[in-house]
Amino acid sequence: MTEVAARWRKLVQELEPNLPADRTLYVKPLRSPADRIVSDLLAVPGSHPKVLLVGARGGGKSSELRAISRLLESQVRTVEIDLDRSGVSASSVSAFDLLYVCALGLLRLLPDEEAETLFDELARVYAGGQEEQKQRLGTLRTALSGLADFAGMAAKTGLAAGSLEAGAASSAVGAAAIGLRLLVGDGGVVAESSPSGRLMQDICAKIARSVREAVRRPICVVVDGLEKINGEAGERFRQVFEQTRLLADTPWSAVIAAPPCTLTQTNCVDGLGFTTVPVWGFDPDEPSNLRDLLARRFDDADLDPSRCVAPGELERIATESGGLPRHAVQITRRAVLNLLSEKASTVTRNHVDAGIQELGEALGRGLNTDYLTVLKRVARTGMLPGGDGGAATLFADGRILARSPVEGSRIVHFVVHPLLREDVDAFTPDER
Repeated sequence: MTEVAARWRKLVQELEPNLPADRTLYVKPLRSPADRIVSDLLAVPGSHPKVLLVGARGGGKSSELRAISRLLESQVRTVEIDLDRSGVSASSVSAFDLLYVCALGLLRLLPDEEAETLFDELARVYAGGQEEQKQRLGTLRTALSGLADFAGMAAKTGLAAGSLEAGAASSAVGAAAIGLRLLVGDGGVVAESSPSGRLMQDICAKIARSVREAVRRPICVVVDGLEKINGEAGERFRQVFEQTRLLADTPWSAVIAAPPCTLTQTNCVDGLGFTTVPVWGFDPDEPSNLRDLLARRFDDADLDPSRCVAPGELERIATESGGLPRHAVQITRRAVLNLLSEKASTVTRNHVDAGIQELGEALGRGLNTDYLTVLKRVARTGMLPGGDGGAATLFADGRILARSPVEGSRIVHFVVHPLLREDVDAFTPDER
């Protein structure tokens, strides 16, 4: 393999659409909420704000979450939790489960002996006092080995890395692939005022006090991976954030990436201890930032985009992606794969066309006349039609995109994905 070919292959690895960018590859969107959220979190010492990042799947919530964590580093002790990498199913996790997971993450920050003692109490409460259930959770060591942070490493100084022999450390990190052990409940809501809810709040408060004494700084838990709630997303969202205050009342700050339903269904979480902040992604009418996001990946692979990409093609990708970074990365990845297949040295318009066509066809699959009628109406009105005609599903699947309210309005503006717009415009609904 030539050195140049190796660089192109490295670029393909960098163009992974389902993973957020490494911090060195992050590009700040024009409407990034990160600075504002950090300012709000630090505004009132001793308070514990809870922020939900809301927005489209693939629109950059995970990257903004990581940016917020980095901005907090100098003043706040953050605990990062990646539910995806921890093997936690977003579609079944409850507020009670999430509270256990967050408390477990905080135990990483404590000395081994103290962490072990508190974990024993936490596990007993989470298991409802049932010893057999408690044993299923394993030891603190095994629990932490399955809890991954944003870097994908499930480790704790002492218990999972520092004091272990090299072989044992590898085993602990490898256990992360198995995932975090949670108890399968009935999927019901545990109220904060219930006996189990109060017991969980009490142990979480005890853990938070110990952590604050140990780190001598405010603490913030940052959670990613909830956006993959499917189908029943609206109801699951209400169960986790509206129907119980378990997460809202925790004695630590939190920033959580929420599922896409928060932009297509009304909710009242802003009055229940949470603040929702939208992530709008990149503006396709101002493609420079998204173009820079793609260019940075070329640079990281030691490929100069000004030399190895035809003029204007990265900007075209940024525009045709509708501003979704995940879609821009998908298009670019296909273009580079075609370049490698042809043993070419420059990404041409034809390569980009292939990426655009592939993504466009993927977005077009499954669109029946009912869906196309909905898309036609969205294109005309800029709003989602009511009822269960599938508008929320089309948004969650990336066929419909959200834009911030236009001047003079407070309502989200919706548009059809640009790769579908031509077909939608040509579609004539059956009036019979």
